[in-house]
Amino acid sequence: MTRLSPTLAIALLLLGALPCQAQKKAPPAVPRAIRFLGAPQYTQQELLAAAGFKPDAPLTPRDVKDRAKQLSDTGLFQEIKFASDRKTLTFTLTPATQLFPMHLDNLPLTPGRDLEATLRDRFPLYRGLLPASGVLLDGICRQFEAMLAAKGLKATVKAALTSGIGPQKITAVNFTIAAPPVRIGRIQLAGVSPAMQARAVLLVTGQTGNDFDTQNTAIGLHHAFEDLYQDEGYAAVQIDVAPVDPPIVSDQSIDIPFAVTIREGGIYKLGAIDFPATAPVARADVQKILAKYPANSGRPLELYLLAVRDACHAIGYLDSSTLAHPAFNEATHIVNYTLEITPGDQYHLASVKFDGATDAMAAKLKLAWKLAPGAVFDESYVANFSALAQKKDKALAKWLQTVITTYDVKPDPATHQVNCTFHFAKAAPSPR
Repeated sequence: MTRLSPTLAIALLLLGALPCQAQKKAPPAVPRAIRFLGAPQYTQQELLAAAGFKPDAPLTPRDVKDRAKQLSDTGLFQEIKFASDRKTLTFTLTPATQLFPMHLDNLPLTPGRDLEATLRDRFPLYRGLLPASGVLLDGICRQFEAMLAAKGLKATVKAALTSGIGPQKITAVNFTIAAPPVRIGRIQLAGVSPAMQARAVLLVTGQTGNDFDTQNTAIGLHHAFEDLYQDEGYAAVQIDVAPVDPPIVSDQSIDIPFAVTIREGGIYKLGAIDFPATAPVARADVQKILAKYPANSGRPLELYLLAVRDACHAIGYLDSSTLAHPAFNEATHIVNYTLEITPGDQYHLASVKFDGATDAMAAKLKLAWKLAPGAVFDESYVANFSALAQKKDKALAKWLQTVITTYDVKPDPATHQVNCTFHFAKAAPSPR
């Protein structure tokens, strides 16, 4: 909680060093200067405006406390102190240590520079990170409601701290339209050939009415149509997805229409995949992994990229990325790919733990575990460890059949160390 620590000197300054009877009739004093320390990310003018100071307005001790409280209520400061001499009223600010990024859940607004500029103009202290509560958060909710109302949408926006957004499970302040529900509306198709019409319409039917997500719906629709076409050999397909204004509003829902434009580009057969000589893994290792996948279990290129990823993860390159650059032969309708593999840093094992195992079984598991701390981390070894351990010890194999085994792999991108924890939970008895 923000703490206000005024000094007695401010009261003496504002009331003036006059006899008691004169003090009652004297007008409030006006400090010659107001100064803010401790928050250099904000200008003095921004802090004056956020605190509610007005030029040349007289101040009482109560006014000063109110101005400090107004700053405190933003939630952006952990502590606010103020003191005064005869020339200057000084506020010393300690910024909050925990601020969070913003995430739009189902608001039909466009994240990006324009939205950030609007919020910055309306809230001078906004810098992209938000407190978990406070009047700044409330003000942004009201601003979003006003922006939606300008689009003909009457909705209540709420903000809450949420974890688990995105692949890195970040904690963010999530802004949501509580009611009515926001859904994917009508999807208008353009560029679909007769050969793909039935499949495309079936995909549209499956997507219409699903929950709308500000940051992920357009991306999800793009991937869904891209997968649909590439499964049929349209390797050069190009998909454009965009929301269509205005949203369709009813008492039951807010429906966001979309336009999907498709440039099919013809059907191509997969030709050669050029494997770079500088790759951190050997082509033979990739082929061994690829051989484990069932035939016709997916698109050949997609499976190949998956095998490359698995091969990199088996030698500690957990941050590796692979790009496939296509070269289309229009005469033969064959597409060849050149791979670009970026390995990133190599990770090593920091520790392994066996949570939920009895002392006897934990001892057997540790004996079976062969990846020593400090060794290059092998993700495939972790995935296959339970099966390998059962082959080495009959008692361990019997016990493992009575539990549900899961594991967590937690790589630290700062140290490039991996902590691995196996979890063993007693399995429910089989029904007779």
